[in-house]
Amino acid sequence: MSEVSDQDRITAAMPGAAGSLALRDIPIPDYCDVVIVPTSGVEETDPRVWAEAIFSHENTPLSSRGLRALRDEAIRLFDMVPPPQKELLTDEVVGSEALIIDDDEKLTVRIGVALLPGGDLLQVTTAVKYRTVRGRLSFAPRRLMHAAAVNTLARRAPTTLRRRALASNPRAASLTGQVSRKALGRGPSARR
Repeated sequence: MSEVSDQDRITAAMPGAAGSLALRDIPIPDYCDVVIVPTSGVEETDPRVWAEAIFSHENTPLSSRGLRALRDEAIRLFDMVPPPQKELLTDEVVGSEALIIDDDEKLTVRIGVALLPGGDLLQVTTAVKYRTVRGRLSFAPRRLMHAAAVNTLARRAPTTLRRRALASNPRAASLTGQVSRKALGRGPSARR
């Protein structure tokens, strides 16, 4: 277990986006956005679980999955191999914030996912620093839709966490199935 540095304590003490871990490594980003969404009553307190739910494959909208599949098939037509789907995993957790580091040769990217005090709001802070001109050019189209895409993913995260909770609890899942069948008129009480 590593010790918490003075900089981490100062950053954690700062309220809001200014205290985000995403801005610790990139204090003056070339691109930055902050998205705050409600947790919709989900009582999860671990920011790592929230971060992984937001950026999981199952949380991606079907339209995005379909477009990615079309792109991959178009790439295969030219006998090329499509890139593997990137997984964003949490690299560090400090207090109530998880940090995801997603660097490559063109960009330095930090994403902080934090539960705000009270646990009713979730804050996603993204900071990007361009390393090269190619990085600036490659991020330009994403820059236009980044905040909207993160907002969509963050708003879908509570549903993803509820779905995972139901899947891990077979009793709750069977009860949910029974309620669905009764509502459709196919349950045992509908045969009377």
